[in-house]
Amino acid sequence: MGSSVNSLISVITMIVVATFSPQLAFTMAGLKAGAIILATVVIGSALSVQPRARNSSLQQRSYQAQTSNRSLMIRQPIMARDMVYGTTKKSGGLLFMEVSDNNKYLHMVVQVAGHEIEEFTKLYFNDEELTISSSGNDSNGIARYNVTSPSTYSSDSIYEDGRKTVRFKLHNGADTQLADADLVAETSKWTTSHRLQGIAYIYCRIAYDPDVFPNGLPNISAEIKGKKVLDFRTGSTAFSANPALCLYDYFTDTRIGLGVDTSNIDTTSFTTLANVCDENVTLSGGGTEKRYECHGIVYSDIAPMEILDNILTSFVGALSYSNGKFIIKGGQYVSPSITLTEDEMIGTMNLATKQSRKDTFNTVKGLFTSNETSWQPTDYPMVTSSSLVEDDGETIYADIDLPFTKSSAMAQRLGKIVLFKNRQQIQLTCKVNMKGFSLQVGDTVNITNTRLGFTNKVFEVSDWSFVMSPQDVGINLSLKETASSVYTWNAEEKDFSLDNTTLPRATDVSPPSITATDELRAYAETPLAVLIVTCSSNQGTTNEFEVEAQNTNDASGQFINLGKSRGNIFELVNAQDGAIYNIRARSVNAFNVYSSYTTVQHTVIGKTAPPSDVSDFSVNIINGQAELSWTPVSDLDLSHYVVRHTSDTTSATFEEGQILAQKVSKPASTVSLPAKTGTYMIKAVDVLGISSLNSTKSAVILNQIDYNFNVVQTSTQSPNFSAGTKSDVEVFTREGVNYLQLLTGELFDDASGNFDSQSGNFDDGGSTADNVEGTYDFPIIDTGGIYTSRVTVNLGFNRFDPTSLFDSFGGNFDAREGLFDGSYTEFDDVNVQMLISTSNDNSSYTDYRNYVLGDYKARYIKLRAKLTTTNVTSAPAIHTLSATVDMPDRVYGEGDIASGTSSSGKAITYSPAFKSVQALGITVSNLDQNEHYVISNKSASGFTITFYQGSGTGNVVDRTFDYQAKGYGYLESS
Repeated sequence: MGSSVNSLISVITMIVVATFSPQLAFTMAGLKAGAIILATVVIGSALSVQPRARNSSLQQRSYQAQTSNRSLMIRQPIMARDMVYGTTKKSGGLLFMEVSDNNKYLHMVVQVAGHEIEEFTKLYFNDEELTISSSGNDSNGIARYNVTSPSTYSSDSIYEDGRKTVRFKLHNGADTQLADADLVAETSKWTTSHRLQGIAYIYCRIAYDPDVFPNGLPNISAEIKGKKVLDFRTGSTAFSANPALCLYDYFTDTRIGLGVDTSNIDTTSFTTLANVCDENVTLSGGGTEKRYECHGIVYSDIAPMEILDNILTSFVGALSYSNGKFIIKGGQYVSPSITLTEDEMIGTMNLATKQSRKDTFNTVKGLFTSNETSWQPTDYPMVTSSSLVEDDGETIYADIDLPFTKSSAMAQRLGKIVLFKNRQQIQLTCKVNMKGFSLQVGDTVNITNTRLGFTNKVFEVSDWSFVMSPQDVGINLSLKETASSVYTWNAEEKDFSLDNTTLPRATDVSPPSITATDELRAYAETPLAVLIVTCSSNQGTTNEFEVEAQNTNDASGQFINLGKSRGNIFELVNAQDGAIYNIRARSVNAFNVYSSYTTVQHTVIGKTAPPSDVSDFSVNIINGQAELSWTPVSDLDLSHYVVRHTSDTTSATFEEGQILAQKVSKPASTVSLPAKTGTYMIKAVDVLGISSLNSTKSAVILNQIDYNFNVVQTSTQSPNFSAGTKSDVEVFTREGVNYLQLLTGELFDDASGNFDSQSGNFDDGGSTADNVEGTYDFPIIDTGGIYTSRVTVNLGFNRFDPTSLFDSFGGNFDAREGLFDGSYTEFDDVNVQMLISTSNDNSSYTDYRNYVLGDYKARYIKLRAKLTTTNVTSAPAIHTLSATVDMPDRVYGEGDIASGTSSSGKAITYSPAFKSVQALGITVSNLDQNEHYVISNKSASGFTITFYQGSGTGNVVDRTFDYQAKGYGYLESS
């Protein structure tokens, strides 16, 4: 800035020289600029000049350009350094960019000021304020900051390396600052020599993430407290927004400022103004603020005169150069120290009582940049005077921009001063004697002139020049009327309210609403669960939705992407049945900006839903067989049907029925089973083994007496169950009834060890585990020979569950079937299956096989009751158990047999023998009345018959006879 300062002082010198007589011009031109003491030259006068139309002034255009670019991050080969006074928001030049870790991370250095600043107060991404928190310091003691909100930028890096998506480091720009240690360590081109001393900058590292940064690099900016300035009143250097101190700093700064030596500055005038600026002003809304403050940016590529004018707007100042020093005035009313009358007037006077209408206005408005408007250039509240508008007959505007003011109340105070100064219209130009030599630009003076009607009328000196001629020596003054009311302020500012239209930002994307359901569908005849997610949004800018789902059973914890689409329905085929899915969805707008996630949980029912109950179930008895039929269940995941039977014909319960058909596979809808009196019950079962909630029942009552069968043997085991062999079963007595039941766990009082070392409930817990299977073997049944017999079992059992109430049941609450009081009777977790094994020699037996009712050829019969459960808290409890061996009726006979005359009679042998003969009938074809026969040796294998003549047994005769034996049993050899 040295050349600018030299040029400025040169201009001042030439102006002063030109005011002297031609005879002195050569002499004055030879003086140094610092020695000129005979003139006052106005350097700048903020807002006191006539208002300029917006867009017609270089200064106005410059300010508008500044406001449009001040928050933009710019990258270009050559960038000017900026100087910040007070508090403002800005970005700056992008000094460095480099990627690392195989393009995973981008490192950026953004300059915010060409000097040391007080502090960074806020950070922004694309005008969105970030909340940051410290995460430790680097080796140089510089803090690292992570973003805590918005949540978009607070996540961990997608690379799962422990780093955050965004990290900031802030360097205040001290002359002694070191190169950023992390930037040196993580990049190849930034070295320890890159210290950027005297430059305040932001170092930002961001991870590549298209979801977080859908539109590329964010614009980085910051709200900062700017330069530390010298307070010449105290000799201390600290942050301050006092305009006098800021202007003094700009004059004396040798890097970006004018580099003026302090000996060329009138410190007294600067001190006076600094004290004025520090005065507190009461606000209409309560509280106070400083009378004037300076908040703005000095761009080094703007002409110094424009910069001075911009700073002077912050306190309505006037800057002049007099007696080799820069003098500052303004911001307050100062009473006149001298009075000029007709006696001091030595030349002509020119009086203008009213300025041109084109230079007159009655309303002031303009732009300012404030934190009140999120640092966006905005019109401050207009300042107007209704009386002036009435006088002028219309509203006349003056556009006065305030580039170094950020308070709307302060802007209104400045606007009022400008307005009222403009309406002080009388201007006086005169030549006075040397009494006027003591005046300076900005001073006030009393004018008394009888002819003009002025008595101590106050004027302000707007121009001062020394005039010397052969005839006289004097001072040329340009004066403009003023008054103390120009600067009066009584907390009269208007409330500042934004009138901006509220429009959605490109980065504002509302998360969607989502609902989740599931259904079963058949794919290649295989039922699969389909998770269905429906998204909706009431924001018109939503363009697409993206949906992901995570199976909580998946150890990897990964989300499955269900797609990104303009449609709002998304599906996951073959979802895991019964699994809980975390479902998240987000909206995407036309700028490819993503909203935050909306997350819901959904438990997939799928095949875990019970199949429908069986309908239209009927039983028809045909030739000793029960023919069962029903309407097929339509559930896609149907696997089979299970049929149970109980001897109860009324109030039958499914859980107390014996399984007759374990699996009737689909698509069958009929099955043939042995016919038995009682109730047949059926349930559908799906591929996961889940059965219908309710069984469908059909009762059958057969003839109670079967005339074709004969009881051969009965084996009754209940109620004592003592004759057979027990394995993992035991007899329990409850309410006077004996039950043959699976052994449960060892009781607490039967266990050894410490009481509190036992697990489970008091009445079923110990060191012995619950059994899920046990058997009871009948004593061997011996029919006495190899016969074909029908074995029938009379079995009655119920389901015993000591934890049948909800509050005593283990496991998940919603996994329990039935009502709260435990009255549900459709359980299918217990069963008693009868098994049979046969032998002809009591040595070699067949394997046990399931049976319900059947005919078996054997001499020895073993029966076994197999008790099973699939739930350790419940068990089948048999209360009735017996078996009956029946043999069908048999009739055997022969005809036309000659008895012969043997005294031992005719021996008849049944082929084969009966088990038992119940009746024997003889028919003789030629027996007369004096003859009779005698039957002897009658047995199951035959008999002997002898015919006699007369009443005695001495005379054997031969007769022809027929016989018919009725009994049961068909004795076989093997």
